[in-house]
Amino acid sequence: MRWGIKILFLILLLIWIVPPGQAQVQKPDSLYEAASATSDPNEKAQIFLQLSQLTTPTDLNLALEQVNQATELADDAELLGDIYDQKGRVHFALGELDGALSSFREAKRRKEAAGNDALAARVNNRVGVVLVRLKRLEEAMEVFLESAAYFEEAGDDVNLAMSHNNMAGIFADMGDYENAVRYNELALPVFQENDIKQYEIITLTNLAGQHLRLENFESAIEYNQLAEVIGEELQDQYALGIVYNNFGQIYFERGEIETSLDYYEKSLAAKKSIGINSNLVPTYNNLGQSLTMLNRPREAIQYLIQGLEIAQGDELWHVTSNLSKAYSLAGEPDSSTYYLDLTLAHRDSIFTMERQLVIDELRTQYESEQQEMEIVQLEESQRQNRNLLVLISGLFGATLVIAFLVIKNNRKRRVIAQQNEKIEKQHVEKLLKEQELIGINAMLEGQEKEREKIAEELHDTIGSSLATLKLYIESLDEVKGNGDYHKLHQKASHLLEETYDDVRKIAHSNSVGVLIKKGLVPAVKSMALKISEAQRIDIQVIGTGLEDRLENSVEIGVFRTIQELLSNAVKHSGASEVVVQITQHDDILNIIVEDDGLGFDPNNTQWGMGYTTIQNRMDNLNGELTIDSSTGNGTTVILNVPVD
Repeated sequence: MRWGIKILFLILLLIWIVPPGQAQVQKPDSLYEAASATSDPNEKAQIFLQLSQLTTPTDLNLALEQVNQATELADDAELLGDIYDQKGRVHFALGELDGALSSFREAKRRKEAAGNDALAARVNNRVGVVLVRLKRLEEAMEVFLESAAYFEEAGDDVNLAMSHNNMAGIFADMGDYENAVRYNELALPVFQENDIKQYEIITLTNLAGQHLRLENFESAIEYNQLAEVIGEELQDQYALGIVYNNFGQIYFERGEIETSLDYYEKSLAAKKSIGINSNLVPTYNNLGQSLTMLNRPREAIQYLIQGLEIAQGDELWHVTSNLSKAYSLAGEPDSSTYYLDLTLAHRDSIFTMERQLVIDELRTQYESEQQEMEIVQLEESQRQNRNLLVLISGLFGATLVIAFLVIKNNRKRRVIAQQNEKIEKQHVEKLLKEQELIGINAMLEGQEKEREKIAEELHDTIGSSLATLKLYIESLDEVKGNGDYHKLHQKASHLLEETYDDVRKIAHSNSVGVLIKKGLVPAVKSMALKISEAQRIDIQVIGTGLEDRLENSVEIGVFRTIQELLSNAVKHSGASEVVVQITQHDDILNIIVEDDGLGFDPNNTQWGMGYTTIQNRMDNLNGELTIDSSTGNGTTVILNVPVD
């Protein structure tokens, strides 16, 4: 039932990208006459742009034809920016997201070329929202941060609030509802002070949905009631449809199914009244699920079939899953099995795509880290070779001087000097090879450790679930036609959902390292959050003094070291709380990792591969490692890394 909430914040785009109430200053007929009367290409282009804006609410295909005509005529950079902006709006309204993304990016480029940075930043926000719809959340967040920085510097509070609102939407889509609430509450007062009702109502519905996910039911109801008042004041049936759907979900979560059903029916009526099918699928699905809960499967099936006819992508398996349950309750096991098979097929398809994205992300991460390691090793080798050359040159010069002074009387000394030179060269070469082997061994050991971790999670979590699921499915034919079939079918469906969620968690937990591109502190915070959620351990990350990005090799080395220390704390310390402090003092980066665990005696401890890996990384970074621990008093690890 919570599925529908994830898309609420994107309704802002229908206001921002496709404004609902553009004033019609001129009628289309008079504009066509004006276009025929002028010979100036830019004037004609401006007229076709106005025609497209007027036509958008009623005929999107005609609006696209008109804006394409404007594109062909115009040659002014500022005007072309407006034209591509409108083209992006039309593509978005048609659901053509790739076309919308391309057009908005071109509009931004044209606005920047014309020196209009303010409009470029606004268009950039539209780029971000399209990226959200394409599920490219990290790219979208970077875009919103870029726009927010511009609006904050320019003192544009309204557009800054819009950026905050979209950032809140991304946090909600990632499941971080506390941050989603925080950014929406930053935006809401700005919309209220400036009396921007359409943004205010959407922000209120977003806050209601996010508080629902946090199970703050009273806050959810309060925000939704405020949104309902504004929706009725504006007579905005689309927004009221979202409000009623929110109410339905709130009461469903509280177990008041009859009340939730009433609100879902009001939501469906409001959405249908404006003649747009967008966002109807969640409401059909919610109606079907509520009626199934009320033991009215025939009515549920009618709504779910209507939802299935217009469902796309991730929506499909939600609807087919509820259809399977409804047909099972209605006593039609064949239809129930058919829709269960469809559910499995849809979810398997979605999982395959998501898994491939994670694999590609991990491959890119591995290749990037491997290249960085090779570059570091090459630079170290070149430095050592230069030192070797200087050393050899010095020895050779000294040998020549000694030879010049004693050549007549001491040939033996010259031979000894030459032998010393040869021994020194061999010694230096041996040291170089040893350093190279240490680096390679550390990299291979780290890779093997990660593989073992993934294999262990798959065996312990997914293996047992799949074995149980196999037994359930094999037993379905044996109980077909009797009362146990429905109960066994529900158990199999529930276990399948849990297994799917477990696989996604495993996949996502192994892709956190990609976030290092946002900087050391954000990467460590993201990693800490994932570990905290998975291991039930509170990890706090405090970063101060890191205003500028560090050298990439330093950030990666420090990140991996902290990752190893947190892993050790989770596995061995028995701690309930870990604090990571990252501070930069001039040219020294100081990291303190402190836990309240069992502690140990460093003088009587046999160090394992993890400590060796950390020590090697510190040596490569010319850093210092200090461990302070005693039995029963927790552990504190201090790292000092030069960053000049």
